[in-house]
Amino acid sequence: MSRAESKQATRIALIEAGLAEMDGHGLDASLDSICERAGLTRGAFYVHFADRDAFIVAVMEHVLGGFVAGLAPVVGQAGGVEKMIQTYFAAATARLPIVAGGPGLRMHHLLEACRRSKKIGDAYRQLLGAARDRLATLLAVDQMARRVRDDVAATALADFMIIAGLGIPAMFELGLDAGIDVATLGSTLRALVRRS
Repeated sequence: MSRAESKQATRIALIEAGLAEMDGHGLDASLDSICERAGLTRGAFYVHFADRDAFIVAVMEHVLGGFVAGLAPVVGQAGGVEKMIQTYFAAATARLPIVAGGPGLRMHHLLEACRRSKKIGDAYRQLLGAARDRLATLLAVDQMARRVRDDVAATALADFMIIAGLGIPAMFELGLDAGIDVATLGSTLRALVRRS
């Protein structure tokens, strides 16, 4: 293993240990517990992260980036926006942890971290902004190909879809999903975006 690969493996080990510790302790998971779980020292932690905030940003980017990357191959195809909506709502219907909450970093952790730290809040807003911009570009491409309605600006559709996407995990974490058919929500969003 090269030095760069070893460094990346150490960073990932710390992030995954952090996710496991956050599952039981939220944002207050101790750095000692995270390092112990990863089999590393605090010194190794500080080689990779300047402070707790930088670590939380890395965890957030790892979790959200992984999820977005999972959707990315879908959106490069014809009708990608509709397929992306189907993929997201399939994950929500299956109650996959990335959407429904589960081990590690949850929606309420993210919101609390944003409240506690401007640095984390700025990073979260930057991630959401990048996702929104990318989605708006994909919507514009599908609008030009006449697959997506064009009577609403691509940016407005992207904003609506981002809000819907954020609302689903919040709904699950608050236990508001009783009596709500998540698959129907996905079908409804596809119908709202689709060109009639």
